[in-house]
Amino acid sequence: MDLGRLAHGELESYGTDSSQTLSDDEISAVLRTLRTVLKRLGVPFNPPFRDFKGFHGFWSAQGMSGSGGWGARRGYLNELFNPIFERLDDLDDKQRGQKGLRATDGQIRNLIFASTGPKPDIVLRDAIDNIIEVTRNAEHCLFYNRPLGSSGLTWGQLCDWWRATNSLGDSSQQDVARSLYNRLAASVKDNPVEYTLFQTYRDLYKSERGADVPALLPQVYLHYDPSTWKQRGGRPGVLARERMDFLLLLPNGGRVVIEVDGKQHYAEGDTASPRLYSLMVAEDRKLRLRGYEVYRFGGFELGQPEAPEMLQTFFVDLLSFAQCT
Repeated sequence: MDLGRLAHGELESYGTDSSQTLSDDEISAVLRTLRTVLKRLGVPFNPPFRDFKGFHGFWSAQGMSGSGGWGARRGYLNELFNPIFERLDDLDDKQRGQKGLRATDGQIRNLIFASTGPKPDIVLRDAIDNIIEVTRNAEHCLFYNRPLGSSGLTWGQLCDWWRATNSLGDSSQQDVARSLYNRLAASVKDNPVEYTLFQTYRDLYKSERGADVPALLPQVYLHYDPSTWKQRGGRPGVLARERMDFLLLLPNGGRVVIEVDGKQHYAEGDTASPRLYSLMVAEDRKLRLRGYEVYRFGGFELGQPEAPEMLQTFFVDLLSFAQCT
């Protein structure tokens, strides 16, 4: 907690060489606020002074003056504050454990996924509220437009949305789930290794309890360049990666990107390409700095007979770490 470190640092500076920056009234306010916050967290903190003057009177009464006094004062402050910092670290670790993975700061605005054809033509209908409208090729993508809660986006929530948007009100949950799966699978059916990954996840969580598990979204637009490769005259676009292979939206804002790397990610023809590899890892760095977790699988790896078993272990471990199962 920064407030606790501020108090510790100011008291240490005052007791060592009088280099503190806060006034007596200000350190009093800091200590008072710190006591209140720690009390709410269940962390005891009741120093025998309320400000710099009180601290001076305390160390004088405890024989911490004269030769070696500053060392004794610093030792006392460490004994006073270190248990607090350790307790706060424990609380922070517990909170991180509940969240599992890092969370992003932003809210989902436009979730465009399961692309099966030409990318959509998009116009920004309202720049202030970031409202988009698809003017062409909408039939080749899915657009999830419901707000996300703290649970992320689960299979059950995605099925409810699919039922509503496709007029499947009288259909059984099993029929709705099958219809949704077939549509999602259509976006990866032409890529055998991506299909293996998607099918393995589906098979792992296709029971009723899978409704509370995060949905695995294929072919998700992360960036959008309105120009096509043909319109750019074959020149590279300004965005190195427009789509993610797969995305999981986890509880508490966690986002996991899963990429399947074919030869085109790291080679030009049959020749290894440091340029392509550098572009790929640079994009990964950007994603991680924005709070995403990125996991990569090699296309060769997913083409092996043991791939489904390996993927099952990965997904179970991932969702267990994120406390989704």
